[in-house]
Amino acid sequence: MKIKNFSKQKGFTMLELVMYVSGLIILSTIIITLLVQFYSIYKEMVASPRADRTGLLIVDRITKEIRSANSINMINSQFNTTNGVLEINSVENGNTISKKFYVEDGIAKYQENNDSATNLSFDDFTVSNFNFQYLDTPVSEAVRFNLEFEYMIENATQTKSYTGFAILRESYE
Repeated sequence: MKIKNFSKQKGFTMLELVMYVSGLIILSTIIITLLVQFYSIYKEMVASPRADRTGLLIVDRITKEIRSANSINMINSQFNTTNGVLEINSVENGNTISKKFYVEDGIAKYQENNDSATNLSFDDFTVSNFNFQYLDTPVSEAVRFNLEFEYMIENATQTKSYTGFAILRESYE
């Protein structure tokens, strides 16, 4: 009859277990650090083009609305200020529609006929300058405008500027 020797234990020794756990901790630390760095690079790569798209869409929207406007409401508009307001009047299907562009809490907004306002910019962008200039000539009326966004990348503030110019259609016909 054979007697089995149970003195050979299977499994890990305490030293092996400590080595494996410390290796896993070092590996997971490296992976987490890389993921955080990739995420910050991704945010930086996305923020600038997103600001460009937003700024250009706002400029296009304002230009389109000014060109289709019949008149500028000079009483409710604020020109040559950092947080300017532009209110224009358009006639559509025989009805006069008041359209207003302004900044509230750092967000560019658009409003028709005193209805609820629509956000033109996002919460993570701050509109730092929304300036309108009224230009009046013997043959036409026009508006020049400037829009500036501020946004954060890597704890640094970035600023982008967008300008536009539009002549009121009804002012020269």
